[in-house]
Amino acid sequence: MSHRIETDSLGDVLLGEKALWGSNTARGVDNFSGMGLPISSYAHLMRAMALVKRAAAMANREVGALSPDVADAIIAACDEVAAGEHSQQFPTYLLEGSGGTSINMNFNEVIANRAGQILGDAPGVYARVNPNDHVNRSQSTNDALPTAIKLACVLAHPSVATSVESLIHALRTKASETQDMLRAGRTCMQAAQPMTWGQYFSGHANALTRALNALHSAVDAMRIVPMGGTAIGTGLGAAPRYRAAIGAALTQAFGTQISLAEDPFDAMHSADGFVRLSAELRNLSATMAKLAADLVILGSDGASGLGELRLPAVQPGSSIMAGKVNPVIPMMVQQVWMRVHGHDAAIAIAAQSGQMEINHFEPVMALSLFEQMELISAAANGFAARCIAGINVDEDRSYANLAQSFGVSTVFLQELGYKRVAAMAKKATSEGRSLADIAVDEGHLTQADLRAVLVRATVTAH
Repeated sequence: MSHRIETDSLGDVLLGEKALWGSNTARGVDNFSGMGLPISSYAHLMRAMALVKRAAAMANREVGALSPDVADAIIAACDEVAAGEHSQQFPTYLLEGSGGTSINMNFNEVIANRAGQILGDAPGVYARVNPNDHVNRSQSTNDALPTAIKLACVLAHPSVATSVESLIHALRTKASETQDMLRAGRTCMQAAQPMTWGQYFSGHANALTRALNALHSAVDAMRIVPMGGTAIGTGLGAAPRYRAAIGAALTQAFGTQISLAEDPFDAMHSADGFVRLSAELRNLSATMAKLAADLVILGSDGASGLGELRLPAVQPGSSIMAGKVNPVIPMMVQQVWMRVHGHDAAIAIAAQSGQMEINHFEPVMALSLFEQMELISAAANGFAARCIAGINVDEDRSYANLAQSFGVSTVFLQELGYKRVAAMAKKATSEGRSLADIAVDEGHLTQADLRAVLVRATVTAH
């Protein structure tokens, strides 16, 4: 295989003759070997960073900092990368220790070499397009990378939102199907008051809707970026009028409104936006996990558990206990929440650990945010399609559990008073009978009336 040699401030680096990356990328790959996945594995970051570089070239062309032919070649190269081409040319690991310099330079080098090819040069020549002087013109890693991470989250959000919306829809559909089915509402794992399954599923749908709306707001804040601040917020090194041009260029490149931070110094060192986004992702996953944990209990088998719900049987549950079927989808959702919670803790620590004028732990924040969004999206899709949509309520078992529980006591309070109902409950306990049976024996209602009374109780609760 043919090779080429590039020389940087640290010495010579041996590269493949046709490699579009250069010496900085090669050093980063060697230094951070084994640090998870390469940036090519993160499609939204790849697209976002390419579009950030595209917007910078557009702005630099506008203000005269790049000649039109060089800017156009850079833009063409960026378009190719944004479309998913040349992904094998991005071997840098996302979890790298240079505060993002290796990532930024991987893009600068690949785009410079590809733009050079478009203009007729061989890789590594950099005669007309230089990674630092042209592709990185008016930028620093410190403003370009956090801008790309924020906008990668914006690009990833529709998939998350669509998945969660499908889960909400599945819950609302299930609520409609079960709106008249009675169950015992429970507090502290004890029967409390009668309610319907429709109310149960609707309540969880509304909780997820609130969580998703809060996530929308956190993602919207990601559209405010530090681009133009260069290294620490001063804008030193950027071409005159560049900062005024880059906001509009980003908006054009991404096809959505992008704004520059009002205070670039705040934007450079503060990572609170990432913390807030992570917190909303954590809350969303926790809301899903709360429902999942309930379903595990409610769907426990009728012989030894509640048996009020029959969850879809999606796979055998044991290699030794024949016929056992486990609630694997809800348990998967709970584990996603655990993983998301861990990523959220990493982001909080990274945000607090930034020093002076930048936060150089953005790579681990990016890795954590991207995995949170991917996991939640996949979990919501699976939860909706392979669990919620196929749930069946055992209406007879559910009603029997309610009728035989002390959850019916509230129904009698207004007519009989707390003291008499408490005495009835005590009698039911001592005789091993249900409170409903005692109420029938004492002439307060008939068995035929009991269901109607419980249905009315769920309606008047509104």
